[in-house]
Amino acid sequence: MRKILFFVTLIIFLPSVLSCTHADDHLEEYSVEISRVVADSATMKDSSSNDSSSKVVIVKDTIKLSYEMFMRLTPTVNSSQGSACYGKYFLQCYSGNNFIEVFDLEEKKYVCKITNPHPGNKTHANTAFFGNQRISPDDFFPLLYICSGYTTNKNSFIHAYRIIKYENADGTDGWNAEYVYTITLKGFGSWTEGVIDQTNNILWVKDEPNGTEGEYHYTSFQMPEYEDGNVTINKENAITLFALEKQPFTSSNQGHLFHDNKILLVSGTSYTEQKLAFIVINTLTQTRELVIDLAEIGLIGEPESVFYYKDQLMIGYRGAVYKFNLYPNK
Repeated sequence: MRKILFFVTLIIFLPSVLSCTHADDHLEEYSVEISRVVADSATMKDSSSNDSSSKVVIVKDTIKLSYEMFMRLTPTVNSSQGSACYGKYFLQCYSGNNFIEVFDLEEKKYVCKITNPHPGNKTHANTAFFGNQRISPDDFFPLLYICSGYTTNKNSFIHAYRIIKYENADGTDGWNAEYVYTITLKGFGSWTEGVIDQTNNILWVKDEPNGTEGEYHYTSFQMPEYEDGNVTINKENAITLFALEKQPFTSSNQGHLFHDNKILLVSGTSYTEQKLAFIVINTLTQTRELVIDLAEIGLIGEPESVFYYKDQLMIGYRGAVYKFNLYPNK
């Protein structure tokens, strides 16, 4: 039996029925009409096929969307960027990469600030993620990776850190960080973001190459291991590379996450007329599968990150974390 793949091809625009404020209370569910393209997996792998069975069919479907405030954040500065979640801990990174702040999602409280042992590197910290490796089997956290975003001399960087949680003599928790190694992305375009497919230990890199009129490239590599030390990769080392046309709206991409063969991201800033969006990139069908206008449902401000906590999709904003639900109508 052929496997059926579904992907959304139209941008979703929701009615402006909410005021443009960060809502604290649970919001009612909104039904959204979308178009899905139905095709078999062979068609997706070979778009040049002339077989009549490869023709796609547009069908109408609907999804429901809801969100609610999960917790407010009390960061010490207003330059929060990418973040990563492991267990009950939410690690918030900042532009400049001088420190990381830790929040407890279970108790919904601020925990501490960790000074970055690798200061001075030009890092926007737009995206952060936990990998698969640990320096010691006793480490609570796997290695944390922070993306530079910026390009310097046609190179950008992903820096790896060991986050150490330990117990002090008085029984309180202590926190520390160690710089481990750097992955140099050579010859990539501007605003690189790295995310990991933890199941297959694959590193996906998004960049915006010069001279492509706004295309976005998504390239996959075998994830470098810390035992190999500092490493440089370029697109010649790629396992997979595909390009998506420019987004049909102005919006600067923010934090990224790989989940279930898809790259999830948020986009837009609070300082310009950019669209605030939640976007899904399907790496199997190599399509921009879903776009949701966040401002149209009342989520304004600057979205910074996407992560899962206890299998719940979450979106991190400056100053708040929201639970975000997408599911088909029944």
